[in-house]
Amino acid sequence: MQEKTFTYKTVDGGEAVDLTAWWGTSSPYASRPVVLLFHGGGFVIGSRFGVASQPIRDLVDAGFVVVSADYSLCPQVSLYDGPEKDAKDAYRWCKEKLSGLLANDGVLVDPTKVMTLGYSAGATLALCLGQEVDPPIAIVDFYGAKLFKDSFWSAPLPMLAQLPAMPGEFLNKIFDEPVQTNTGSSLESAPKPEKSQERPKKGLPPPDLTNPRNAWLFSALKDGSHLAKIVQDGDLDRVDPVHTFSSNFPPTFFIHGIADPMIPSRLSEQASQKLKDLGVDTGIALVPDASHGFDLGLEPEDPQYQYVRQAIAFLQKHVYLGT
Repeated sequence: MQEKTFTYKTVDGGEAVDLTAWWGTSSPYASRPVVLLFHGGGFVIGSRFGVASQPIRDLVDAGFVVVSADYSLCPQVSLYDGPEKDAKDAYRWCKEKLSGLLANDGVLVDPTKVMTLGYSAGATLALCLGQEVDPPIAIVDFYGAKLFKDSFWSAPLPMLAQLPAMPGEFLNKIFDEPVQTNTGSSLESAPKPEKSQERPKKGLPPPDLTNPRNAWLFSALKDGSHLAKIVQDGDLDRVDPVHTFSSNFPPTFFIHGIADPMIPSRLSEQASQKLKDLGVDTGIALVPDASHGFDLGLEPEDPQYQYVRQAIAFLQKHVYLGT
């Protein structure tokens, strides 16, 4: 698997925002389709490397170019002006720049067949591109954040009820930092094995609350203020991709753990049903007994990986159906 990193834009006085592309030595496609990935982390933490690695390998083996992008992190910027704007710029870069750059490596890329895939907060970014004039030919949403007017987003998060209260002075140290475009951890980063010979651990790792950025995020999630603090202007419709759903929205596949305590699976069910009612090609996989980030650390022989394969198959189908 070949790998190359590019800077697709600069922010905050010249801070580079990077993405990394992976591709294989061969492809069944004359010109390779592209899957653009966005990591999770509540729009506050994470990086382009904080995504499940097995689907990247499978997509590369299937002939895709896979691109994972960093983006500006809240709360120094709002959700609309930071993550969503950067997602649009990363998408435009993949459409306009990637094919020329990879041609130098002998890789032919089809800029008309760009798809998006996101995890949690990253799924919001993948979906928000559905409103572009030339949207992705297909979208995959892994346990994504959406339907922001639902009461869930302003309520305390029960799973964090036992989180200790932290002093405001410590939490506000996050604002001493300039805009960050990646951090070393993510809500969806797979926990590392304790010994080199162990298989990767599955699911989400516990947060490091000695880090002010992590502590700020989890404190806001605990008390239900997270969305209000990152949207900033209160315009939930502007940042909610479901608000842009129409009969012209790209084909979309949702995958969500039924036991997810961080984002309820009913939100993906409702979004999927809305697209179906609009006549959009839509699929959904509800994973029994699966929590948030269930796919991290999964290997092909794990039973739950069958649901990830359904998402990959959805993208493969739309390589041929996309125009």
